[in-house]
Amino acid sequence: MAGLIRYAQPRITYQGTDVTAAWVAALEHLTWKRAIGMNKRADTISLSLADPDGTFRRTYNVIAKQDIQLRVESFNWNYPGEHLMSDATQMQITRIEIEIDKGAGSRLHIEASSIPPTSGFRLTKKSRTAVATDLKTVAAQIAKDNHMTLDYRATVNPKVAYSAQHDQSDAAWLERFCHEQDLTYKPKNGVLTIVGTQDLEAQAATFTIVCPTATSAGGINGRGVINVRLMEDVEDTYAHAVVTSKDVNTGKITQGQADDPDPRGPTLNVVHKPTGVVVEKEPESEITQ
Repeated sequence: MAGLIRYAQPRITYQGTDVTAAWVAALEHLTWKRAIGMNKRADTISLSLADPDGTFRRTYNVIAKQDIQLRVESFNWNYPGEHLMSDATQMQITRIEIEIDKGAGSRLHIEASSIPPTSGFRLTKKSRTAVATDLKTVAAQIAKDNHMTLDYRATVNPKVAYSAQHDQSDAAWLERFCHEQDLTYKPKNGVLTIVGTQDLEAQAATFTIVCPTATSAGGINGRGVINVRLMEDVEDTYAHAVVTSKDVNTGKITQGQADDPDPRGPTLNVVHKPTGVVVEKEPESEITQ
């Protein structure tokens, strides 16, 4: 009967290598948030790994902005002989914490997001306009700028007569369009998906949440209840910084550039105005159909 035991386990890939055997053996805690809705854009994971003698940290060079992928494999969950494998979510590590305790050894905590911090999608401010175009064209340009492809599933494609993106991130600008048109978007696995809220509501139910009883594990489709703690803490990173300043006495403009050792990420443009105020600014551009 051992082969019919009901159980599930995560399958973890780090930097393209399957590390399930070593990582799951050290796993203390794992949460996986698969977000939907207007204000929850990214899939995120949070996991804690026990490392009492430091072997884990010496074996794996775990650093931020590296790729990590998660899937869940289950056996005999709904009926004997069943074998399920969830779809995979590709993420980048956004936060690493190492706890060291004299009595308990060390613990490694990792958080990752499906919105890469190297993309600049969430926080990099830009200035441009959209003139005589439509939302799908604007979204396609945003996806291209952030190294994603567009999957436009909405049944409506609103016209855009004129819209200005002034000192806003691409995420904030797209959020404005979606909020006005009752749409929602989600970046995942390099794809920016846009769907209509009404289209989602018209679809059949994906799952049923069952109340646990003495004879049923409850949860989603009766697969058991998982206590999940969700947390997200991410900032964009930049590959280059270009600083421009102007001498108010001579009118001379001076520009300098600094490069991060990690070449992935957008360029941060900082302009020092004569008043001394520092602002972030990118060249004005225009999106047309």
